[in-house]
Parts: sequence; structure tokens; C-alpha cells
Amino acid sequence: MVGRTLQLRRHEAVEQYIILRLRAEDIKRLDYLLKELRSGHISLPDGAPFSHADLADTVRTAFFGWFATLTDRHGHAVYAFNPLLTLFPQRRSQIIKVQVELEACTPALQQFRNNVAFHARSSLSAHFKARQALRHEDTYLDLVSAIQDFISLMSILAKEELESIPELLEELKKLRIDKHPAFRNVPAPMQDSQQ
Repeated sequence: MVGRTLQLRRHEAVEQYIILRLRAEDIKRLDYLLKELRSGHISLPDGAPFSHADLADTVRTAFFGWFATLTDRHGHAVYAFNPLLTLFPQRRSQIIKVQVELEACTPALQQFRNNVAFHARSSLSAHFKARQALRHEDTYLDLVSAIQDFISLMSILAKEELESIPELLEELKKLRIDKHPAFRNVPAPMQDSQQ
């Protein structure tokens, strides 16, 4: 079953989208870091107290924990697809495609988040069972695909966000995060650049 989607009021959707964009930027950076660590393109300093593989495993834990938050059904969480479907109705089919992909991975991701990454208040056997669940070949392949499709979707939406959310720049300025790295590519509206 595809996760809940709520019709948000526009202001709520914009606020949740800002949080989602910040989270998506973290996910994108953790994904990059994990890939570079695994490929050996990032050098550890001499005498590092851990190996590339150890550091990659730590980054993977944080990455999957953050990624699991996208489909968190807790009432206080930002469920990724609520603001996206509200603010980008013209991309509904693409958003739902990614939603369905992510929801297919949700049980394994939530188990990992709850037992390994964020909550980690489980038995030792549950901890290792959650790690193994993400390594299952089918789950892993589905997850890799969902991750890339989510990152691609967010890149597409970021390019269209000022058309779909004309008030975004003002909201970012009001929150004093318009200079945050996640939003540095948000162009100023045309009337601002002509003044």
C-alpha cells in the first residue's frame, strides 16, 4: 500500500518542502560521500583509526537512516510526498512512481532505522537482522533504484520550484536560510535582478 498523502494547506506544504529540500540535500551529499569512499577516491589521512570500509559503513548507516525518514508515517514527520504532490501537481505521475518505489523498500528501511541507525534500542539479533535485510539482493537493487530516482526527482523539482512555488524565495529569506547551501542555486526572481 502506498503511504498516506494528505492534502496540505499551501503554507504547510511550502514549509514541509523546505524541510524536505534540506533533507534531500543531506541525502545527496551522503550518497556522494558513500560512493566516493567505496571507490577509494577519498583518501584517509595517514594513521586514520579506521579503514575506508569502516568509514563507508558508518556513512551508509547515517545515509540509510536519513533516507528512511522520507517515508516516515509518524504524525510529526515530514512525509516526503505530501508537499511534493501538493506543490507540483504537474509532476504527479513521476512523484507517485518514486513514491511507489520507496514504499516498496520502506519495511527494510524502517527496520534498519529503528534497530541500527537512529533508535537502536533493540536486541543485538534485531540489529544484525536489520542490516541483513538491506543486503538482500532484491531489496538492495530496489533500494539503489529508489535512491537514484528520488535524487533525480528532487533535482527536476528544484529546477521548477520557483514556477511552482513563487513564494519560496520570500519564505527562505524570512527564515534566513536563503544563503544555505541547499538553496544557493535558487535564482532571484526576474524583477529583483533588474533593479
